[in-house]
Amino acid sequence: MSETATLKVGDLAPDFELPSSPTGDKFKLSDYAGKNAVIINFVPAAFSPVCSNQLPLIEKKAKEFASQGAIPVVISSDGAWAQAAWKKELGVDFPILSDFHPLGETAKKYGVVIEPRMIANRVVIVVDKHGKVAWIQPTEKITDIPDYDPVMACSKD
Repeated sequence: MSETATLKVGDLAPDFELPSSPTGDKFKLSDYAGKNAVIINFVPAAFSPVCSNQLPLIEKKAKEFASQGAIPVVISSDGAWAQAAWKKELGVDFPILSDFHPLGETAKKYGVVIEPRMIANRVVIVVDKHGKVAWIQPTEKITDIPDYDPVMACSKD
C-alpha cells in the first residue's frame, strides 16, 4: 500500500514534535531533515503483546537502520510515563514518542488513527531525509508485526 487516509508516497510528511520522555525531552521530525531518514512505527498500545514483540525486533534492526542513515521511532497514544516504563522493561534504546496530548493528533495527521479510540493502527512510514514519505506499510491485521525487509530497502537514500 502506498497511502494512508491522508498521505501517499512522495508527499511531504507532516512535521510533529512529541514528548520522548516524561521529563520534557522532545523529538521533532523536522530536526532530522537533511540528516537522517526517520522510520516511524505507529503502534496501538504500550505493553500490549504484539507491540511488546515488535519493539525488540526494531531494536535488533537499529544497527542496520543506522548504517543507512535512518533512525527508528515508535509513536503510540500512551502517556510518556507509561512509555518510559515500557521502554525500560523491553530494554530498547530508540525514541518512543507520546501522541497523548492532544490524543492521537499525530496519528490523525498521518491518516492512521483508529477513531473513536484515537489510537494508531499498526503502520510503518519511512520519511526520507528530505522530509518526504518514501514508504507506507500497514499490516494486514492490527495483530501482525510488520516485515522490515522492504522498510530496509526504502530507507536508503
